[in-house]
Amino acid sequence: MKKLLFLAATALVLSTSCKKSDDPVVKPAEASPVNKTFFLNIPVTFNATGSGNYEYGFKFNVTQSGRVTKLGCRMPDAGTCRVTIWDASVTPQVVLGSANITQAAGALTFQGITQVALTTGKDYFVSVWSSGKWYEIRPSTAAAFPFPVSIGSVSLKGYQWIGSPSLPQKFPTIAETTYVAGLPDFEFQPD
Repeated sequence: MKKLLFLAATALVLSTSCKKSDDPVVKPAEASPVNKTFFLNIPVTFNATGSGNYEYGFKFNVTQSGRVTKLGCRMPDAGTCRVTIWDASVTPQVVLGSANITQAAGALTFQGITQVALTTGKDYFVSVWSSGKWYEIRPSTAAAFPFPVSIGSVSLKGYQWIGSPSLPQKFPTIAETTYVAGLPDFEFQPD
């Protein structure tokens, strides 16, 4: 009888200790969707040829709500570039967050920011302003990039640019599909 009670007590302890936790599951952060698109998923040719005062970047949306926790960029020359995330679903577009990123030549560099909440069903934009060299990236197997391009929870919808001094900051309005220039990026933490 004692042996039966011991086995029953042991089974009860094991069943309660193996109970699933009520703690929420933390999804992994999705880093560098822009760079993954153009360096891993689409065959491209790229050159560090252009220079000048431009704000350029990518319209995107997300398939699940979450937060941008870092902004980053990859540019051919060492220096500091301003990277901005915008709400592109309103007119005029609204800056949601920005960071000045200092990077080594050609190095993808991130910096933490005050987190920016993103929701599904809205368009956003990530841009970089630079007065130095920029990458010119072209599709190597087609005449145009196949936007939209999805990487994890992020869908890049298109590329836009505008010639602009640093201030006042201007939202890129000129759409282009045959090349992209400059590589702003971000880290997205899904909820």
